[in-house]
Amino acid sequence: LQTSFLFVNVISVGHLGTGELAGMAMSVLINGFLVYAPSLGLVSATETFCSTAYTASRDKTLVGFHFQRGLLASVLHLIVVAPILWNLELILLSIGQNPLVAKLSGTYMRIQVFGVLPWTMFEACKCYLQSQGIMRAGSLVLLVVVPIHCFNNYLLVRSPTYGIGFIGAPIATLISEWLMFAGIVIYIRGSRAMDTWGGWNIDVLHNMHAYYKVAAPAVIMLCAEYFAFGLLTIGASYFGVVQIDACTIVINTLLLIFIPSYGISFSTGPRVGNLIGAAKPRQARIASDVALAASAFIGLLFIALLAMFLDLWISVYTAEPDVIRQVKMIIPITYLFITGDGLKAVLSAIMRGLGRQKVSAAINMLAYHLIAIPVSAYLGFGRDMQNPGLWWGVCVGVLVVCGGHFIYIYRWVDWKDEVRFCLVRL
Repeated sequence: LQTSFLFVNVISVGHLGTGELAGMAMSVLINGFLVYAPSLGLVSATETFCSTAYTASRDKTLVGFHFQRGLLASVLHLIVVAPILWNLELILLSIGQNPLVAKLSGTYMRIQVFGVLPWTMFEACKCYLQSQGIMRAGSLVLLVVVPIHCFNNYLLVRSPTYGIGFIGAPIATLISEWLMFAGIVIYIRGSRAMDTWGGWNIDVLHNMHAYYKVAAPAVIMLCAEYFAFGLLTIGASYFGVVQIDACTIVINTLLLIFIPSYGISFSTGPRVGNLIGAAKPRQARIASDVALAASAFIGLLFIALLAMFLDLWISVYTAEPDVIRQVKMIIPITYLFITGDGLKAVLSAIMRGLGRQKVSAAINMLAYHLIAIPVSAYLGFGRDMQNPGLWWGVCVGVLVVCGGHFIYIYRWVDWKDEVRFCLVRL
């Protein structure tokens, strides 16, 4: 549901023109690398600490204590990156980007920058609730907010009477992000999660290095992945606006396909952490196996559906013949990516539940920075394969990530020892 915001924005902006879609894509890319990836990495440590504290500790307010650490780390990060986001147009122009794309990206970002705080707080609150076995809160909030976003998007972007064009998309998203944050706070206030909230505690400022010790590898892991995808869009931008638009449509398609596996991963991490904290290693192993099997099945199902309805799906985004042709060249390559990406999400969640963010970070850095990016650059630019070459490199990187995680989890993890390790972390 949350990814539908981008889906709706891409559809509405895509019909405004190729320049507008390219500008939005560049802004979303930078936002993902500087805000979304680091923020998700920082709050993922909340998932590790809170899930084990909820089952292993007698003092349940320890869950709220670790949650406050996640909030603090996230806010400090946003303070650092806000000036960069505000001056995005100047930064893009300085690296030789198309002036129109740079201007539209900067305009989009200067509105979107006011939504990064509520978005980050929403993600932290989701982790806080999920660590206590409350999985449906985020979905219930989004069930209310998504229809509002769709209405606002049409009203502000494409409505003949009230539409204001391109800038209507980030304004609609900004409204939705604040509604999401308000909705989940209201849910928390009326739920049993308040039993784990011991009030604001100044002691969270002490020993923050212990939190960052777990969070930093997760930040590195996610940033490595986002950086690889970011280079797809930046690399495509040097081949022309049509290539950016095609890349944006493919990425948006893959994000939508990724949603079910992402949902499985968000329930798997806390579940594994809860079972390890409750000294049930065998059940934790079974939960991991079931999640991986479900993700693999979903990936294969979506590959079949995409192959059957590709023409219809592309028509939802654009009617530009050149863009359609480019998308059709890339999509078959991503069939390798789809199943691997879903499995990677669940494998990473298992590692978070086990507190193994450092290992995941090392695997991601190796796969993306030492393999995926060089292969993409060589095929895309060196062999002049352009967009398809860039995507082949990313597909190879994802497969390496999956293989590395599989080997580590099923070869080196001793599930009984994980119970002792989690108590040491607390």
